[in-house]
Amino acid sequence: MDYTEMQFAFKVYEKALNKRSRHLFRTPEPKRDAEEERYTLQMAVNEVLAETREVANMIRTSHY
Repeated sequence: MDYTEMQFAFKVYEKALNKRSRHLFRTPEPKRDAEEERYTLQMAVNEVLAETREVANMIRTSHY
């Protein structure tokens, strides 16, 4: 893994941690423990990567 790949992986990890934290913060407190087990970091990583793919496709298909 080269430096660029490591940097990308770290950025995805940071964004996923933030996404999961925001999600859990918005969850009502009585349901938070169950949601913490359900909404895993892997799910957040997959969402971040899906968003990244969407942006990459938009850039690829843009006419600029």
